[in-house]
Amino acid sequence: MSSILNTSNLNRSNTSIADAYGLNSQKASTAKTESSTEKNSSQKSTAQVESTGADAIALSPRAQRAQKIQAMSKDFFANGQFSVADIPALVSRLQKDGILSESQLERLSQNGINPLTTDKTNTQSLQDFIDDELKSLSKTSPNSPLINTLVDAKHVLTNMDDAQSPLLAQKAAKVFGQLTDYLNSNPPMTDTQKQQWQGLKSTMQVASSMGSQLSALGQLSSYLALAKR
Repeated sequence: MSSILNTSNLNRSNTSIADAYGLNSQKASTAKTESSTEKNSSQKSTAQVESTGADAIALSPRAQRAQKIQAMSKDFFANGQFSVADIPALVSRLQKDGILSESQLERLSQNGINPLTTDKTNTQSLQDFIDDELKSLSKTSPNSPLINTLVDAKHVLTNMDDAQSPLLAQKAAKVFGQLTDYLNSNPPMTDTQKQQWQGLKSTMQVASSMGSQLSALGQLSSYLALAKR
């Protein structure tokens, strides 16, 4: 009995000593810290999952549209060999990707783009055609305003991956209007040349139609209206 009492007193004494030196308090604090760390780690993991889920959200319609335009540019214009014969496939691709609306396609048709009558035997690229015309104009009419028109047209063709840009759309619409005026003046040219000029004009109209419909809308409308004169 005395032995049991002595043992009990010893345990109480040891507990008192531990409390005096803060050992038990330190253990409790350590346990709380570990629990808090586990909780924070769990919250962090949850937050990471939620963040990953947010990152996985689909791109906005505007971003998706930009990606489709860049893919189209890579397929049709990256090698610089886009020709009049490629216009039907280009318009079909833009329709399939939802880049052009039905009303835009109807407007393109009304303004001269008729894929069914395109002569697929003419495969000279529009960029080569522009280069040839620029060489000829530099010799015969070095001050012709058509030179700037062709330079702008080539700029549009080489930057079709940015066709959603309002600035590029405005430039394409401006060139389209200028080419419309030029062709309406009935300049002397062969059937092959006329087809190339018409194809270039049509491509500029397609490019202007792909542009953002924000601040450029008013200016685009004014330029596109020239085609109806």
